[in-house]
Amino acid sequence: MKRIAVSTAAVASILLGATAANAQDARLKSIVDEVNQATKIAQASQATIDKTADATSKLYTEFKTVLKTNAGLRAYNAQQRRVITKQEEEIEKIKRSIGQIDEIKRQVIPLMEDMIKDLSEFVELDIPFQIDERRERLSNLTDVIDDPNVSDPERFRVILEAYKAEVQYGRSINAYEDTLEDGRSVNFVRVGRVAFYYQTKDGKETATWDQNSRSWVQLGDEFGTPVKQLIRMARSQMPIDVLTLPVKAPAQ
Repeated sequence: MKRIAVSTAAVASILLGATAANAQDARLKSIVDEVNQATKIAQASQATIDKTADATSKLYTEFKTVLKTNAGLRAYNAQQRRVITKQEEEIEKIKRSIGQIDEIKRQVIPLMEDMIKDLSEFVELDIPFQIDERRERLSNLTDVIDDPNVSDPERFRVILEAYKAEVQYGRSINAYEDTLEDGRSVNFVRVGRVAFYYQTKDGKETATWDQNSRSWVQLGDEFGTPVKQLIRMARSQMPIDVLTLPVKAPAQ
């Protein structure tokens, strides 16, 4: 009986030890599970942190880009405001100019009429070369002034062209055929506005224009050949050469 009691106590002790070991293993497992769970949570948190850091870095980069863009836009807007200010000033100038157009137009017509009048007087007092052609040009100017379909700029252009033509006469040499007041057909030749001659077709009569007396003055036979040569030069029938011709000295 005694031997059996000892055996029972030993078994109980063994069972208690086994139970304690099992409890310790369970606790250890619980701790390990908790550590693993904490590790997983830490890993998830780190992933979230990393993701948040990446997003923050991206946002910061975008923010710097936006700031740089905004700075450029502010500079551009400031420059555009200066441009707009200048344009507004120009618009005001144009408005004032437009307001003066009517007054300018009222002054332009009398100016152009005076220009035609002055040119007409000049032609009538000038050496009478190609006089019909020049008078016709002046007549056309008068028609242009009175034509309602012609704009003021076009009128002014035509008048300036007439002035230009008169200026060119003083820089050229020209020969042409026309009639004298007595109806005879002769050859005229002009050297600028310095000298003006005519010669009959047979070459027997040569004369020069005297601006003081406003009449023709007959020349001696010694000038017949030089005037004939001058006519040929003006017509490009012979090269330009030196000639001896009567030319009146310019008056003071």
